[in-house]
Amino acid sequence: QALSASTVELQGELRIVAPMSFGQRRLAPLVARFAASHDKLRVTLLLEDRETDLIDEAADLAIRIGSPTDSSMVARAIAPVPRFACASPGYLERRGCPETPADLLQHDCLHYNLIPEREEWTFLGDEGEQTVTITGSFCSNNGDVLAEAAMQGLGIALLPDFIVEQGLADGRLVRVLQDYERSPLTLFALYPSRRHVPAKTHGFLDCLLDHFAANR
Repeated sequence: QALSASTVELQGELRIVAPMSFGQRRLAPLVARFAASHDKLRVTLLLEDRETDLIDEAADLAIRIGSPTDSSMVARAIAPVPRFACASPGYLERRGCPETPADLLQHDCLHYNLIPEREEWTFLGDEGEQTVTITGSFCSNNGDVLAEAAMQGLGIALLPDFIVEQGLADGRLVRVLQDYERSPLTLFALYPSRRHVPAKTHGFLDCLLDHFAANR
């Protein structure tokens, strides 16, 4: 245990589960580089937009965005994940641009989850926190689907930066409510509570932390 993961030859199988959009955009290149650096280690990356049970999936590590709900797991904070409220230029031309969070009550907002019928967005401005219960006619459990819906003019989406950055860069999306802050989500790595973390898990955790520390 005194040896760091970097001095141990990693081997066996490392199974990682992660959200679909984040896994494709941010995690896949990192996992591929990690696998290439450890040729005796078999790496499996499973992408799915649901709360995966690590025991059922025989997984070593889960990547989560937002506060973990499974208290039986060790949760390691990795990095903040900024979020932006945005819509298409066409939608804003047609419906107007919200100037305060309360204005969202007059807009179609895109739900991130299929389960709840109500969703609350909280913003921080000069007058403190403002929480708005948003409504809209479109919802999905996948951020890319919501981003596409926003680009097609269906409403205002509140999504992580890695999902909307391309749409913002090429003008298909425009940020709204920029005078109001949204608390960033947190990227977590979850793994089973054990006295001794396996070297393969420890090695990938170090890789994650180094990567996101260098790219902040």
